[in-house]
Amino acid sequence: MKYGFCKEFSTPMKTEIDYELIKMIKEAGFDFVEMRAMLVESVSDEEFDKLKNLLKELDLGCECSCALFPRTIRVTGEEIDQKVIADYIEKTFSRLKQLGVNKVVFGSAPARALDEKTTQDMGYEQISKICKDIIVPACDKYDITVVMEPLRASACNFINTLADGMRVVNAVNNPRIQLLGDTIHMMANEDNPDDVVKYKDSLKHVHISEMERMLPEDNYSEYVQKVLDNLISTNYDGTISFETKNGNGLESMKKALAMLKKTLNK
Repeated sequence: MKYGFCKEFSTPMKTEIDYELIKMIKEAGFDFVEMRAMLVESVSDEEFDKLKNLLKELDLGCECSCALFPRTIRVTGEEIDQKVIADYIEKTFSRLKQLGVNKVVFGSAPARALDEKTTQDMGYEQISKICKDIIVPACDKYDITVVMEPLRASACNFINTLADGMRVVNAVNNPRIQLLGDTIHMMANEDNPDDVVKYKDSLKHVHISEMERMLPEDNYSEYVQKVLDNLISTNYDGTISFETKNGNGLESMKKALAMLKKTLNK
């Protein structure tokens, strides 16, 4: 098992790299930092080299990356531009691979949300085609797996449950496209926590968060505990990240990591 911390909600710095947070993630004892893919793609070459060098200096992994597409690149609807998508994926995956990334989270609510003219069936067809035509070849080139992230209905109107995520996985039917389970989205959607058992063969990454993006450091809600128990029952041994705020900083992060390790290795 490898344990990570995602910087998505733990820093106000969305368009620049929070180097102090990265150092804190290392000091807290995590195996990897989960960087935003769209941020890695957008920074200058000099800034990218600085990030790459810091991770090497800290000996901190970067196995997983989240937030694949920015809102400016549409993957559903009438504004899809396959060349724009292909060029973006090429640059992004090239950079991510240099950081050691082997899993990329496909959440990206603004990029995939359906407009009023696009039906659910049309959206699934469009997403599946982009995966088959563009994403899978790039995954093969850079040895990366993309995990579909179901999002709560209040955040996105498309691909909300683990079953929805599996609809894409099954439509693409390629081992490069797999599934992610995120406890905050599962809770908000009232997903059955047993679905992580049902879809265990495709579940390749997990995000842990309590509601309001709170970092669990003293105990877990009943729902999150049930998800963790189910992961234990399936002998899950993939990657797992906190996608939360960072509590009171370093000490909270240390406590959260210690509790998660104790829970999953009991």
